Amino acid sequence: MRIEITCANRVGILQEITHIFTDFRVNVVSGELGGESGDKVYLHVPGLLLAQYRAIEKSLADVPGIRRVRRIGLIPSERRHFELDTLLRHVAEPVLSVDREGRIVAANLAAARAFGVSLDRVPGLQLQRFLPDLQLAELLRDLTAPRYGVPVSVRGRDFLLEWTPILDQESPASIDSLAGAVITLSADPDGSGAETFGELSILWDFGRRREACLQLQEMASLQSPVLVTGERGTGKTTFAGAFHFLSPLASGGRCVRWQCAAGPLPGSGALPDRGTLILDDLDRLSVSDATQLVRVLRDCPAALRLVGTSRSASSLPPALAQLFSSLTLHLPPLRQLRGEVARFASALLKEAGREGLSDTCRPLLMGHDWPGNFAELRDHLTEGVNRCRRRGGERLAPEDLPCPEPVSLTPWQDWGEGMTYRDIMRAVERQLLEEMLQRYPSTRELGARLGLSHTAVANKLRDHGLTAVSSSARQQS
Repeated sequence: MRIEITCANRVGILQEITHIFTDFRVNVVSGELGGESGDKVYLHVPGLLLAQYRAIEKSLADVPGIRRVRRIGLIPSERRHFELDTLLRHVAEPVLSVDREGRIVAANLAAARAFGVSLDRVPGLQLQRFLPDLQLAELLRDLTAPRYGVPVSVRGRDFLLEWTPILDQESPASIDSLAGAVITLSADPDGSGAETFGELSILWDFGRRREACLQLQEMASLQSPVLVTGERGTGKTTFAGAFHFLSPLASGGRCVRWQCAAGPLPGSGALPDRGTLILDDLDRLSVSDATQLVRVLRDCPAALRLVGTSRSASSLPPALAQLFSSLTLHLPPLRQLRGEVARFASALLKEAGREGLSDTCRPLLMGHDWPGNFAELRDHLTEGVNRCRRRGGERLAPEDLPCPEPVSLTPWQDWGEGMTYRDIMRAVERQLLEEMLQRYPSTRELGARLGLSHTAVANKLRDHGLTAVSSSARQQS
């Protein structure tokens, strides 16, 4: 039997209610508080006899503040559970939820059929078992993972996956706020997933790259054209593809990529009505070609979002610079992420099925400037893996790296001609302090960053004729 008690909100009333059930030696299995006005107490008392209920009802009526006692069929949480279970059973598409470890918590009948197991066996199974190519660990770690229209294959059937994160409401903005996810698999009978942009990958948000990932997450739901800038190999095209898979436009839409150096853009009639159009290397277009491209883009469907890539916004032809002037996302080069190079390398090696790096490799990778950025690092590690495999090793060692010695591309030869070693080092130190002062304007902040006392930093700045912001002036600002 289930009982609903309508009562006033006063201190101690719940304790008086439970004492009555205890006096009658009746076991209350579960209960909850709720109601539209928050004035309801729901109790589940299995095996309660009608005579017992009538006696308890009289005792409850004597408690100050209790206005009504009645029997009900289901308590609200049970009703929500059964209603949701009934709804999911009638949903033709597979729907399931997973926890932070990638275990399936619940699934509907369509998901069990897609996975080829009985419904009662699905909870507790690892999702990776059914989607081995899905980078599940990264999806569960980060909020900037692809979320809509991700093409996957389950037992030979093509689906488009939608990934809805379950966040901890107490700290929704923190990295650890991801408690799990709800997954929906939409059938893809036409194989449109095969035409979708193929460079789908997880964005590693280590170090300063996380700021770009968070900006991506915020911009993905917008409609305006967006420009992704950065050096060669920083992942501009990968981020451009992520704009599609993080956007609701990926539901029922396609992602089409066009390389500006490959030839003219097809007419607007050949483009999809919904989705994302990636325009790679816009800065390589001439002024006349850019003007013609803008004319074509003006006739694109409203539900087709434009995402362009370029080395910088200033290198675009005027017509394109105006079109992509509202939203810009800049990706830092790998040399500005030296502290995280080892983490990026470990993630790349994990993709290749290798254990990781030996500790002696880390300073060598951090000492390199990586002019080709992530593309160069990936090729560098791929060759290292091949050498490690040939010698029968399990972890990459310094002898496996194609270029084991740190190489810096600092252009000292251009401006250091005729200067002594002391003059060159003094110029390098001054340039370093001048650049870092823009980010760490006080001597204490700069000293903490360089591992020096603020007095030593102040002496160096005075020696080079540089000035830091005083603590009092910084507090006033």
